[in-house]
Amino acid sequence: MKTSVLGTLGASALLAISVSACGGTAGPPAAESSSAPPATAQTSAAAPAPTAPPTPIPTPTAKVYTSGELAAIVGQVRDDADRRLSVLPSGDIAAAVEQTKAMISSIEVEPAECRELAAASTVPSVEDATMAIGMSTDSATGAMAALSLVAGLDQGVLAQVSDPTEQLAKCSSMTMTASGINVAVTITPVEGASGLPGAVAYRTDTSLPDGSTQSMVRAQVVHHGMLITSVAAGGESGTDAVRRAGALLDSAAAQVK
Repeated sequence: MKTSVLGTLGASALLAISVSACGGTAGPPAAESSSAPPATAQTSAAAPAPTAPPTPIPTPTAKVYTSGELAAIVGQVRDDADRRLSVLPSGDIAAAVEQTKAMISSIEVEPAECRELAAASTVPSVEDATMAIGMSTDSATGAMAALSLVAGLDQGVLAQVSDPTEQLAKCSSMTMTASGINVAVTITPVEGASGLPGAVAYRTDTSLPDGSTQSMVRAQVVHHGMLITSVAAGGESGTDAVRRAGALLDSAAAQVK
């Protein structure tokens, strides 16, 4: 049963990454052209010497991590009850990836562009990178949390993750259909989850046919070239879930040097 829960939370963390990181990227800016007139034989003044282009500043290379190194970092992170996270075995992560892909492929989404968002290539990109997932559960309060670290992602993916505002706005209200059952999903940005530069957090509320609502808070940040995503659900309140997701994100970032 534990493996099943771990796999489900792992898939949820992966799904959070895929939904928030798959939007289109802006095209490169158009190159500037020079319209300086050519020098002629009648021009007495000497043409100015060409200015050397500025030396490009090299982009820092992100540290390369093995999955074992990432798992060791996750194993050092503690939840809000000061318990170390349970690290998902690598085999279960692979199963979570497949589960996530199956979840995405079996769901119809409206608006259609949000279906394309969820079905984009982020999950395969995660497979090409190194990853570790940890989780914690509290049977007394029903609180659950998951943390994922992903290293080696393409810079284009990291750029999309850094600013998902446009994607989240487009898909703030969706209808998902699976096995003939329709559920309404809303996504709401939340503030104050984390003080990390560039951190983003949002709440996903899923209205089920029985009238109940399932809520989950997701926070994410690109830190030293690594994508860190935390997921929190259950517990005392929505505010509590925001706090727990942010604390988990901050705790993980503190372990990444």
